[in-house]
Amino acid sequence: MKMGEMTAVQRLWAKVDQQAPSTEWPRRLAHGVALGGAALFLTTISRHLIGVDLPFAFALVAVALAAAWGGALTAVAVVVTAIPAAVMLNPDHPFVTPVNIVVVIVFSLILALFGGHTTALRKRADVEASRSRRREDYLQSIFGTTPAAMLIADAADNILAINTSARDIFGIGDEDVERLTLATLLPGWSDADVDPCCVQRADGKRLTLSVSSVALPSATDDLRTIYIRDETDRIAAAEALALLQAELHQLARATALGQLGSAIAHEVNQPLAAAANYAKIAQVAASRGPMTAEVGDALDSALQQIFRAADVLKGLRRFVQRGPLQAEWVDARQIITEGAKLGAFAVRQASAELTVTIDDDIGEVFIDATQIQQVLLNLIANAADAVADSATRTITLRAFPGPEERCTITVSDTGPGLAAEIESALFTPFQTTKRNGLGVGLAISRTIVEAHDGRITGASNPRGGASFSFTLPRRSCREELAGAA
Repeated sequence: MKMGEMTAVQRLWAKVDQQAPSTEWPRRLAHGVALGGAALFLTTISRHLIGVDLPFAFALVAVALAAAWGGALTAVAVVVTAIPAAVMLNPDHPFVTPVNIVVVIVFSLILALFGGHTTALRKRADVEASRSRRREDYLQSIFGTTPAAMLIADAADNILAINTSARDIFGIGDEDVERLTLATLLPGWSDADVDPCCVQRADGKRLTLSVSSVALPSATDDLRTIYIRDETDRIAAAEALALLQAELHQLARATALGQLGSAIAHEVNQPLAAAANYAKIAQVAASRGPMTAEVGDALDSALQQIFRAADVLKGLRRFVQRGPLQAEWVDARQIITEGAKLGAFAVRQASAELTVTIDDDIGEVFIDATQIQQVLLNLIANAADAVADSATRTITLRAFPGPEERCTITVSDTGPGLAAEIESALFTPFQTTKRNGLGVGLAISRTIVEAHDGRITGASNPRGGASFSFTLPRRSCREELAGAA
């Protein structure tokens, strides 16, 4: 297989197994020559000192040693060095005959080749063992130092290996690994679980962990790798962010009501003043004599005005009350109308005119009514601020069915429009052009709309003013009737 056709893992192992080019052959050749010389020296010494006259004995021993130690090349070097020299130094020896010389050379070569083959097999085994050790060290380095927490368990849920990241998560030391089981680390968890599990460490700290299991190829197919991700900090951060967003929403609602304080006071003051007048009329009529129809009518009218003021205050209380997202199918026309009534306070304060147009087939929208009313109030209040200094003070609220089962709601005004530097950062938190604004209204509106699987946009109108539009999930009147049937 060519290098380009290798898999990624094969290329990795090829790199890990790569070794420096061998430069041993000169040394092995020199060793063979040295052994051959030593054989000749021992042959000469033994003949003159102890009377042993065997010209080929030490040469054959040197060949065997060279084959076992250095391989075929070293053994052949001994043959080439020792055998011819022995013949030259002992030409008249009775053992030095052509037949014996041929037999010795052939036997020496066979011995060199056989011993060299055996040595090559041994060295190849050593190379494979060395390669296996390098691969094991490499895998151990990856397993031990990777930031991903992993452990390996068998079919009996005994933990066979656990890396440093996993030990850090569970707060255990190396001495605890041998007696670990899945039941002690992850009580109640199984391979079928997909939800995060909660565990408690030995030091009392509670953890929320995401755990997954993958079968590990083995001869018995009973091993598996278990991956662990600590979700504790992420979940805590998400909860803190959700709490912060809820507080920010609450702040935006309170801010909006603060900005509309005088308008709200005026709106509530009207029915209360009317109720006081009707009560005065009833008091005057009652002083004239017995109860008359005039007194009853005046009291009925007073009660109606008091109930009207109470309805205004109840609506404002529902708007300010904090609560999680509770989406349900509601009548779009009713919600938009109620939102327009809340925004009408700001419109009157700006001495502007609010026009509401809702298509007949607007149907129902899947929303949290209070939160969408907050969006409508923010957009209408912004439009009222925009037209406050304009010659023409008109605000238009339109709602109509859009494509892909969506409802589109648009708030347009006849103000000065959006400045270029503001238009690119409309929904960035704390960006505002109002003198006393916080810059959170549009940012919160975007958060609310996107939480409802919608989208909000804003831009200047070609003929002046600005328009803000957002979309909501919708179902038509025909779908409502079909669902009811």
